[in-house]
Amino acid sequence: MEAINTKKNNAGSYYLAAIGLAVALVGAVFVYLLWNSYSRALATREWNETDCLIIKSKIVERSQQHVTTEYSWDVEYLYDFEGESYSGNLYTLRGSKWNSYQKSAFALMKQYPLDDKAVCFVNPAVPSEAILKHDSKAAGYSIWFPMLFVVGGLGITVSALKGLKMKLNPC
Repeated sequence: MEAINTKKNNAGSYYLAAIGLAVALVGAVFVYLLWNSYSRALATREWNETDCLIIKSKIVERSQQHVTTEYSWDVEYLYDFEGESYSGNLYTLRGSKWNSYQKSAFALMKQYPLDDKAVCFVNPAVPSEAILKHDSKAAGYSIWFPMLFVVGGLGITVSALKGLKMKLNPC
């Protein structure tokens, strides 16, 4: 009978340890995603600044029945890098081009009008990859928040396992 009660008493500690690990794992996933976003944004700051020519700048609309109309700014630009000519169509590296704010798309079209010269940033390792604007480094500044979940979850797990150890070896 003593063995059955011990198993029941230990179940709570195992459950708490599993919850702690789950919290830490979810936090670690978000830390990874934020770090990945931050490091990509940081890496583009090392890319070569190059003059480019906007050859397409227009608004594309998509709508479906019972869904809000979405807008996208469609851009294409030409640039030269190390004696080769390339074309690009990325504004930034991340994010969807589609949103429900028509003003945002029109603001970009005004900022980069057709046949206008602009500055783009070219990846020296892959010159066919270029962007018009760097991504924000804000992800790196907010990485502390999911780290709280990693530390807290591991703390819960360690505490639960210490409690389990003390139950098994009371001496």
